[in-house]
Amino acid sequence: MSDGHDAPGAAAAPLPGREPAPPRHAPGRRLLRRAVLYAIALVVLCLVAAIPAAFVSVPYYAVTPGSGVDVESLIGVPKGLAHAHLGSVLLTDVELVPLRALSYLYYKLDPEVDVVPTAEVLGGASGSQYERQGEIDMANARQAAVVVALDELGYKVRAVPNGVIVYQPERGSPAARGLAVGDVIDSLDGRPVRTLLGLESALGGHRPGAVVRLGLRGMFSTVQRSVQLRLGELRVKGTGPGATEVCAAPGSDTLLPPFEENGAPAPCLGIVGAEQSYSTRGLPFEVSLSSDGIVGPSAGLAFALGLIEKLDRSDLTAGLKVAATGTISVDGQVGPVGGVAQKAVAVSRAGASVFFVPSGQLGQARRHAGPHLTVLAVSTIGQAIADLEQLGGRIAPPSVDHGGPRLTTRA
Repeated sequence: MSDGHDAPGAAAAPLPGREPAPPRHAPGRRLLRRAVLYAIALVVLCLVAAIPAAFVSVPYYAVTPGSGVDVESLIGVPKGLAHAHLGSVLLTDVELVPLRALSYLYYKLDPEVDVVPTAEVLGGASGSQYERQGEIDMANARQAAVVVALDELGYKVRAVPNGVIVYQPERGSPAARGLAVGDVIDSLDGRPVRTLLGLESALGGHRPGAVVRLGLRGMFSTVQRSVQLRLGELRVKGTGPGATEVCAAPGSDTLLPPFEENGAPAPCLGIVGAEQSYSTRGLPFEVSLSSDGIVGPSAGLAFALGLIEKLDRSDLTAGLKVAATGTISVDGQVGPVGGVAQKAVAVSRAGASVFFVPSGQLGQARRHAGPHLTVLAVSTIGQAIADLEQLGGRIAPPSVDHGGPRLTTRA
């Protein structure tokens, strides 16, 4: 029952014959609506800017963690010689992502990713040349890993020099006009060339401007061809410790002073980073190593350890999941690689408990390894084996069927 007073909070009834006045917009509501409109406009502008940014390339690559791959699945040996073990060896890689303007900031903010200039990745090579160089590096790594692993197991295997691999023709040099990445120089003017030193010695007998005939074969084929080139003249670019050598056409208009040997201008071909080619002698059986689409030199140490693990009846890894990165030479030396930080992340994710890295790269790997990954630095295959023996692994002396000497020392 009403007592004649309005209930608290009740609205006053409108007067008869009059409609209620529409509510006026409060200043706060007007500001809110304006802010929403501004936000929508900003989003639209960002979307408009992002569309071209998604297609505009920038001169950078992102180096991101790759994966850890069990090398046993990549190694083929005769069935009767393969041994199964609880332990395993992982190789690891990195992903190189060419960046666009939109993705640059995304990767730049990721602490597990390094963003590096394209020139630092490719050097002076084109994209196709860089891919070819990666194939050369991997082929050399596989070959050296076989030689080193079998030598450690007591087999009499040799790597015999058989030519010089063209790794990168210098722009504007004689090599750029007649040689390609992956060519192997095995003769000069009809005389065999077996080593880098041998090629340098043969060139030293000529003057800049002389025409020479190079015998070539493909690194991945036996097809022979020859090419005639006019030798360039070696010149000096820069001064002091930062000075470099360039191979220029004789008499070309340049301010660069000549590089002289015994008081005379030095001849050159213009090959940057030439590498030694080898043939493998004394293989006791066929060994195949597949890189599964991975290129570059850094799987050499992992392949060598993995091949030892597969061929040896003892367990070198002591039941552990062991990862490794590092180049390997035919004499068992371990060299530096790129992307160690990202590789540490990758093998940690793959569940490895031990990670071998080249000497000098220990700190970088440890900073990204996490608490459950032991990182060890090595400079030789022998040092890696000794470290695994300290962890409980071992190599059994070869059986008489192998025909190799018993191992008593480590390099």
